Amino acid sequence: MALFDECFSSEADPSLAPRDLEKFWNSQIARLKRVPLDIHTKKKVSRKLFTEQNLMMDFQSIDKYHMQAQFVAPRKLIGKPPLVVIFPDYGSESIAYKGLMNAGIAQMVVRMRGHEAPRPSQIQEINAPKNKEERARSYGYFGEHLLDPEDYYAAKIYLDAYRALEVARLRKEIDTSRIGIIGQGVGAAQALFVAAFMQRGDALYLENPAFLHLEHTQNLSEADYAREINEAAKGSKKVRQQIKENLRYFDPVYFANRIGASTAFSVNLTNRLAVPHGSFALFHLLRNEKDMFLFTEGDPVALAEEKRKTASNAVRYFKEKLLGQVSDSPMSDD
Repeated sequence: MALFDECFSSEADPSLAPRDLEKFWNSQIARLKRVPLDIHTKKKVSRKLFTEQNLMMDFQSIDKYHMQAQFVAPRKLIGKPPLVVIFPDYGSESIAYKGLMNAGIAQMVVRMRGHEAPRPSQIQEINAPKNKEERARSYGYFGEHLLDPEDYYAAKIYLDAYRALEVARLRKEIDTSRIGIIGQGVGAAQALFVAAFMQRGDALYLENPAFLHLEHTQNLSEADYAREINEAAKGSKKVRQQIKENLRYFDPVYFANRIGASTAFSVNLTNRLAVPHGSFALFHLLRNEKDMFLFTEGDPVALAEEKRKTASNAVRYFKEKLLGQVSDSPMSDD
C-alpha cells in the first residue's frame, strides 16, 4: 500500500533538538513545583453509588491555573485498583471508558486547560453566523506566544499533565504502582511528555496522536492547532524560523529517548488531523516495547467501527499491562 509505505518511511532527526532542551524543561518543572496543589474534590451524584466512586476534582497547575478532572474508581472489596489517566484532544472532551470500569480499573479524565468555556465555534453557532468561516473558529491558544516558549500554550498543557499525575498519585483509593495513560490527539503529546520527564506511566495508549514530528506534519495537518500556528506564523522569514525552532521544545520526537513505558498506537492512515506520519516517526525512535494498530478507511461507517475497536483495544491493552490478564483473542485493527 503506497500510503502505508509513505507513512512508514517517515523519520525524525533527533539532532535538531534544542541544545538546552533538558535545561528548559527542568526549569519549567521547577516553576511548577513551587505552585501548591490546592486540591478540592466534590462527589458527583451517581446511580452507581455502591459500586463506584465518582468525584469532580479541582487542582492548581502552572500560573495557579485551576484544572478540572473527573475521577471514577470501582469500589473493590479486596485490593486497590490500578489507574488510567486520560488526556483528551485539543478542542474535545472525553469520558471514562465503560470497559475499563467493568475491568476494575479506575480512571481520571483531565480537562485540557482553557476548555471550561464553549468553543468559539459553538458560540458562533448560537449567534447564527453569516458565513461558514466564522463557524470554523477554534480556541486559538496554539497561535499565541509562539515567540515565548516559557509562556506558550503547549508548555502549559504539558505541565498540566505533569501536575495531573502528581495529583493522581495522591489518591489513596488506587494502586499508584500501576498507572496507565491514554492520550487522544494532542493529548497524546501530553502523555508522552509525562512519560519522558516524570517517568510515570507503566503503559501508554495513544489514539491518533497529534502534534508530533512537526517539521513534517505541521503543514500537512488540518487540525485546529496546526491552522492556528500557521495563521500566527505569517511574519518575516526570520520570525517563521524562530517559531519553527521554538516548537521543537514541545515536539515529542525530541524527547522520545527518555520514554521507557510500553507504548501502543492506534492510527488511521487517512486521518487529516492527526497526520499518521508523526506516529511512525515517533514509533521508529522508541526503544521500549511498542505496538501499532492501523485503520485504513475514512468513511463515517468505518470511523464509527474504528472508534469501537479503539476503545476495545485500549481495554484489552490495559487489562494486560495493569492487571496481567492476557486475552485469548488478538487485538483488532482494520
